[in-house]
Amino acid sequence: MSKELLLFELEKTRGWTLDLFEGMKEEDMHIIPEGFPNSIHWQLGHIAGMMEMVTAALTDKNTDTSKRYQKYFAFGTSPDDFDGDTPATDEIEALLKGQPERLEDLDEAVLDDDLPREFMGMTTRREQFAFMILHEAMHVGKVQEMKRVLENQ
Repeated sequence: MSKELLLFELEKTRGWTLDLFEGMKEEDMHIIPEGFPNSIHWQLGHIAGMMEMVTAALTDKNTDTSKRYQKYFAFGTSPDDFDGDTPATDEIEALLKGQPERLEDLDEAVLDDDLPREFMGMTTRREQFAFMILHEAMHVGKVQEMKRVLENQ
């Protein structure tokens, strides 16, 4: 998959993600709807954190933000892990908005770099980037479900 196609797919998927913020009350983002293991806040932080892992590796190498997001939003974490340092929803939204721009000037050759270790069967940065777009779309659907449940409570 070319860099241009990856960025196009990210742009479309990210639009869906950012649309999730519209019309959401802040307090509703922190509710864990019945039948779900976490909140919309966690879901959005998870999307941002997983893509930040890829963005930092491909661009500016700033891993501090990535590490912070992994602490609160990695697989296996939950809103029970939140504390005063947890990224707020407005910070998450800003990170989500900025990631595509940081990836625009990416040298396509970097996408063929090997990952430091295999990630779910993937061995290159290109494979991981493509997967993260799919991963984001899946979580967008989950948040849409959560919003419907909250609206009907």
